[in-house]
Amino acid sequence: MKTEGWIDLQINGYAGVDFNAPGLSVEAVKAVTKRLAEDGTVGYMPTLVTGDPEMLMGTIRAIAAARKRYAECERAILGFFLEGPFISPEPGAVGTHPVEWVRPPDLALFGRFQDAAEGLVRMVNVAAEVQGAQEFVRAISAQGVVASLGHQMATSPAQLEPCLAAGAKAFTHLGNGIPNEVNRHDNIIFTALVEDRASIMFIPDGHHLPDTMLKLYCRAVPLKRLIAVSDAQYPAGMPPGEYEVCGAHARLEPNGLLWNPARNCLVGATTPMAKMMKLLQDRIGLTESECRTIGRDNPLALIGLR
Repeated sequence: MKTEGWIDLQINGYAGVDFNAPGLSVEAVKAVTKRLAEDGTVGYMPTLVTGDPEMLMGTIRAIAAARKRYAECERAILGFFLEGPFISPEPGAVGTHPVEWVRPPDLALFGRFQDAAEGLVRMVNVAAEVQGAQEFVRAISAQGVVASLGHQMATSPAQLEPCLAAGAKAFTHLGNGIPNEVNRHDNIIFTALVEDRASIMFIPDGHHLPDTMLKLYCRAVPLKRLIAVSDAQYPAGMPPGEYEVCGAHARLEPNGLLWNPARNCLVGATTPMAKMMKLLQDRIGLTESECRTIGRDNPLALIGLR
């Protein structure tokens, strides 16, 4: 597929480089940026999950320093996505995020992350039902930061409306980060599909969502609302085997599935954007132009870039 390269708004790590572990070096950021470009991803947002804030701020500073030192990093690293810690601690919603570090929405803590990022936190994930979510969404939206709703127990329009009215503009990896069993009518997937005010980010890697769900998204939702993300973790591009991801054991299977056997949950993905776009074309029937829209144009538009 011919393209100028893909834009990925959710990369937790890649090719052995973990953005959620201590000791991240400037050279490692340069190396992973080069590897991502070789694999077709020319622009991306390093993504921080729930964890020790001091450690995460250290990795953010390292990434910010790499942007200053290397032109290729400045071009490719579009900002930061805070996937945690302002999420639900409930099983099913919290996923593989370490629950001990989950926090209610906290503008002071967000400000510290933003200072470490030198103003480049462009997106923050929030659970819509937690106390203080509406005020938090309104405040960060006023600063030009995208509030995305996910890793939450909120399901109905009434539960989501306060945050959407306050300016939330996206849903985080819709269909994942939710309980396995949901109400057949009143659930977050159906609610998000018909909510025109917010984009839907989703992971089309063949593991996070079945083909039937991918077809539903692509047929039922206007193309302008769809954004593909990889949710890649650092074992992406590494051999199958045992890893530690987000402080817990994870297994990378030969087919690319990355999961936590103890919790029986996925712990991110290992499929690069280029392969996901090929999957959407071959198995879901999207055209090259449609893939470019959801894998390049829409991600840039969501975070206010061209």
